[in-house]
Amino acid sequence: MASSSNDQTEYLLRGYAGRISILLALGWLVIMTGRSLLPPLLPIISLELSLDEFQAGFALTVVWLAYSLAQYPGGRFSDQLGKKTVLVVSLLIMLIGLILLTQINSYYQFLAAGALMGIGAGGYFCPTRALLSDLYTKKRGQAFGIQVASGRTGSTIAASIGTIALAYGVWRRAFIPVIILFGVVIILLHIWNKEKYKFSRVTLDLSGTGARVFSSRKLRWILIAYIFFAFTSQAFASFLPTFLLTAREFTVAQAGFGFAILFLIGIPSTLIGGALGDRFSRMHIVVAALSIGAFGILILTLSSSFYVVLLGIIVYALGIWAFPPVMQSYIFTMFSEENEGITAGGDFGALKTIYTGVGSFGSTYVGLIVVYFGDYGIAFMGLTIALVLGAIILFFTNRMKN
Repeated sequence: MASSSNDQTEYLLRGYAGRISILLALGWLVIMTGRSLLPPLLPIISLELSLDEFQAGFALTVVWLAYSLAQYPGGRFSDQLGKKTVLVVSLLIMLIGLILLTQINSYYQFLAAGALMGIGAGGYFCPTRALLSDLYTKKRGQAFGIQVASGRTGSTIAASIGTIALAYGVWRRAFIPVIILFGVVIILLHIWNKEKYKFSRVTLDLSGTGARVFSSRKLRWILIAYIFFAFTSQAFASFLPTFLLTAREFTVAQAGFGFAILFLIGIPSTLIGGALGDRFSRMHIVVAALSIGAFGILILTLSSSFYVVLLGIIVYALGIWAFPPVMQSYIFTMFSEENEGITAGGDFGALKTIYTGVGSFGSTYVGLIVVYFGDYGIAFMGLTIALVLGAIILFFTNRMKN
């Protein structure tokens, strides 16, 4: 694979690297559109399948848990089979999950469709980051920022589609345009990516990966902080539309707008965060990001005014979505500095499997708290505390050598 890092200039939107970067971003946009349709449609799906908050929350946990479990195999397989092979297969699995979702009639079918969607999305993620790391060195943070921003764009689109589908009660049709776009991305990836497909026996090397990943005390603490981020972001996004509809009694249009703003603000936030991370201390940026996110949830939880709640969502989004591109770029920089025995896709996949896997129970946590205490405020305050703890950990981690 040619690498733009050998050139004097790294183009984000031009040349082979730029074309692949844009295509990977489009793929992630489509994935996030499909996956992010679930939260806004959850009220009508729950009504049709007769689900309570705990069952609904667990269903979203299944999506995230499957997503997390696919991270390490996706990264590891891409190191051995090549990125193109794993990317195309992952997109096909996600596509099957979406098609199945439009046909569900029971809770268990819902869980199965969600699991396939999670596996496909999870398998796609790490090969994308590894491929971008091959293509970019100086502009790696910005390249990652584009990918994260594309996901936020997809989620914003999903909020709009979901609001319309919820208002008209036609949630199954909402997935049709996403399914069509998946086909387009798969075809373009097949044509544009110069890699050859490779299918052979692969090894996971769990012990070797674990030894490399957990040998660094600094990386272990970063992982804990990342778990707090993942737990909070997954829980908050999963239940924000339901919170706005039931706990705050806003209209469907207001709830849809609030959910869209969550991701719309994330687009510039991720791009700015990635650019700042390339220029200044990445650790300082991520500590600030988590702190701002915690303040946003606090504003949202303590108010019942639509405009103040909206302000809280904006503040939260400005902080929380600046975190991933900067933190991921920092981790890949650590990998490139240590280098010995490291397989970037697989080792990062192992980290992401852990923090996303634990974080996947965030939606179950919120559903459980609401079922037993009948209060979203208690659940969301817990998320605020999680972000504060993550910021504190990263603040002290920045002082560690290894």
